[in-house]
Amino acid sequence: MLTVKSKRIQYTPSSFARASLLHLAEVGWLTALKPHTSQRSNLGGFLFLVVEKGAGIVQVGEKSYQLMVGDAAFVDCSCPYSHSTSDDLWSVYWTHFDGPALLAIYNKFLNRSGKPVFTVSDSRQYIELLQKLYKTAEGVSYVRDMGINTLLSALLENIMRDCWTENKHTFKGNVEEIRLYLENNYMKRITLDSLSERFFMEKTYLGHVFNQAIGTSPIRYLTTVRVRRIKEFLRFTDNTLGEIATKVGFSSEQYLSRVFKEVEGISPGEYRKRWK
Repeated sequence: MLTVKSKRIQYTPSSFARASLLHLAEVGWLTALKPHTSQRSNLGGFLFLVVEKGAGIVQVGEKSYQLMVGDAAFVDCSCPYSHSTSDDLWSVYWTHFDGPALLAIYNKFLNRSGKPVFTVSDSRQYIELLQKLYKTAEGVSYVRDMGINTLLSALLENIMRDCWTENKHTFKGNVEEIRLYLENNYMKRITLDSLSERFFMEKTYLGHVFNQAIGTSPIRYLTTVRVRRIKEFLRFTDNTLGEIATKVGFSSEQYLSRVFKEVEGISPGEYRKRWK
C-alpha cells in the first residue's frame, strides 16, 4: 500500500543557471496516506517545505521540531535530516533548490530564526509560489531558468520576512521606528549614543537588534540613506558639494566625497557627469 500520494517534478538546470542563479532540483507536493518517515543525508542543496494540512515532525541532526498547519522548514540538505507525518496525516508542498550564494543566505536565515523551522504569515502565498514554480519548471520557455530564479528569490524574500522568532518580534516595532527616524532625519547629527538616548535602548543592544532586522548597522544604514539623497541632489539640482553636504548631514565637502566614493566607487563629480 502506498504511504503517500504525491506529484513532483525533477528539474535539470542549465550550466549557466547552476553557476549563476538560484536553480531548482525538485518541486512538488504530497499527502500522506499513512504515517511514514523519510530520511536523507549529504544531498546538497536546500529543502523548503510548508504544511498545508495536518501535522508532522522535521528532525535536523539531533533536534526534532513539531510542525503544524502554517509552519515551514528550511533545511540544509548537506546535514542529516528527516521528516515524518504524525497521526494527523499531513499535506505539504516543498522544493529542493540551490544557488551560488544560498549558503550565505541560509546562514543569515538561521541567524534570524535561531532554528530551521518557523511559522509563515500566509501559507497560501507560499503554496501559490511553489505551484508557479512547478508550472514554470514543466514549461518549455527558453527563459525558464530566469523565471525559476525570480520565483525562488521571491520565496527567499518571504522566508527572510517571516523567520523571526517570537522574542525577536517584540523588537521589530522598535527597529522600524529607528529606521524611519533615520530616513526622515538624515540631515541631523546622529550617533549610536544619540539613538540609544532617544529610543531608551542600550547602544550595543540597539545596534545588535537593528543589524539582525535590517542586515546592517544603524550608522551604516544612515550612510546609505545619505548617499541616496546625495545622488538625488547630484542628478536633479545644481547645488555645490558644500551645499549638498549641509543638506544631508555631512560635516564637510571632503568628508562627503570620501564617503560617497567608498559607497559608489566613483566621485560625486563623476556621478554628476553621468547624469548631466
